[in-house]
Amino acid sequence: MTDYRAPVESHRFILNEVLHWERLFSSPEYAHVDAGVGDAVLNAAAEFIGGVLAPTRQIGDEQGSRLVDGRVITPDGFKEAYRQYADLGWIGLDMPEAYGGQNLPLVLQAAVAEMVNGTSVPFGMLTLMGRAAARLLIAHADAGLKERVVPRLVSGEWAATICISESDAGSDVARLRSMATPMPDGSYTVSGSKIFITFGDHDVTEQICHVVLARTLEGLPGTRGLSLFLVPRLCLHDGSPNRISVGRIEHKMGLKASATCVVDFEGARGTRIGAEGEGLKVLFAMVNTMRLEVAIQGVAIAGAATARAIAYAAERLQGGTPDRPAIPIVEHADVRRMLLIMRSRTEALRALVMEAAFNLDLALTADGAEREKARAAAEWLLPVCKACCSEAGFEVANLAIQVLGGYGYLTDYGVEQYARDSRIMAIYEGTNGIQALDLVTRRLAKGGGAQYRLFAERIREDLSAAAPSPIRQALESALVQLDHCSAVLVEHLAESPRDAEAGAGAYLALVGLVGGGWMWLRMSEAASPRQASRRELANFYARYLMAEAGTLQKRALCGAALFDGLSVEELSR
Repeated sequence: MTDYRAPVESHRFILNEVLHWERLFSSPEYAHVDAGVGDAVLNAAAEFIGGVLAPTRQIGDEQGSRLVDGRVITPDGFKEAYRQYADLGWIGLDMPEAYGGQNLPLVLQAAVAEMVNGTSVPFGMLTLMGRAAARLLIAHADAGLKERVVPRLVSGEWAATICISESDAGSDVARLRSMATPMPDGSYTVSGSKIFITFGDHDVTEQICHVVLARTLEGLPGTRGLSLFLVPRLCLHDGSPNRISVGRIEHKMGLKASATCVVDFEGARGTRIGAEGEGLKVLFAMVNTMRLEVAIQGVAIAGAATARAIAYAAERLQGGTPDRPAIPIVEHADVRRMLLIMRSRTEALRALVMEAAFNLDLALTADGAEREKARAAAEWLLPVCKACCSEAGFEVANLAIQVLGGYGYLTDYGVEQYARDSRIMAIYEGTNGIQALDLVTRRLAKGGGAQYRLFAERIREDLSAAAPSPIRQALESALVQLDHCSAVLVEHLAESPRDAEAGAGAYLALVGLVGGGWMWLRMSEAASPRQASRRELANFYARYLMAEAGTLQKRALCGAALFDGLSVEELSR
């Protein structure tokens, strides 16, 4: 079986022909970039990932990270691969030059991140934490802390974690009990136990900067009493060990190379980031980065699983008689159906994720009204991308197992690892149910549906310019259904919020389905005669997958009474 094959051609097509990302190059922010630089980065990333990162995937899964004498030891080769990755500047790809980064567009970084995660999600998670913490510090830390910490995170000399969850406070952060006490010198001591901390400890870097959400003594109850702190493993002033320890490593279904730790803070010294009592607000500086990256993880798993399944199906011979040779299973209609679902869904979501990243770039570089529209478009798409891509990663990996049959269930072929590694993505960084509630109760509610109208208007503009085709017809029909659904849910938000909440999950899925159709419309229109396969994939998406639009509309509008008919006691019997 072939190992990971980076989707460079697909990235290049989306960047150049669909997004027309050359628009970014005229801005002062990205004047040092052009399509040639983008090609060079994509090619270099594919070469590095294939040669250096690829071998860590299976070893990481087999060995896992382990706790030895209170410290986490990563799998063989993990530390060395990280060091090469950091030394070549990949961590700082989209970081500001002032802090040692290369200041390349986020949409390009997203393409590279897909390659990294397609090879090893745990590796991508370790590098992500440093990037996310650096973004947060740049936005909210004082000058001294930024200058001391951010360049080292960008270079990969130091790593970071995000410490939020506690044993009785997962998504409900208002229940957090970790405490931070102010000291005379302006620092704080932080005490409490945090769970589910990705790479809460490791042997890859000496310094680990924990970004910790904790309650201040003078703070108000609930989320208003929370502040955010940087609590390093080694004290910044003298390099001595801080009062931080690892209670245990969790035993998990997947992502075994990533140490998911219980981290205990016992009067550890830390520095507040941002204003006291505004920890949750400050933390949201990382939300875009984290949501986008989880979406990328899902696409990465789906892409890798699809490539392996297609390669296997093209080689695996079955059937035949004495006078008729066996044929590859890819010739069977049901296998072809599964492969087309995998490929068409993956490529639609890859384009949608890159569309979201591109809008985040435009929100930094565009002028006036266009900048605001880009920011609104990104805000609308991010919860959709996080939820739809994380679900697609698991579902496509599951189909890959089915294509490989009994061999897919064996560890030798690697596709079962894709299913195990991807299952958590619908849970962490805000469960997909929370993403759906965010989309409906915040994004759709904002301005009476203003963000949705912007999304729909952009689709209609592309529909009006498109040639007649199955994808155009299917998208027009689905958009009418989504329009109706959106209008009804806006009414529900004002009159019966629980009905809106009951339909949130199906509504998000419908937005994602329509968003994927929009991407296939654009990819089909941009495809050259030599890329006719993209039009065929668009036709499949239109006729097979977009048939789900009507069902999703009914589910989104079914109302809460359907869910509330049984009491808890009746439900449990």
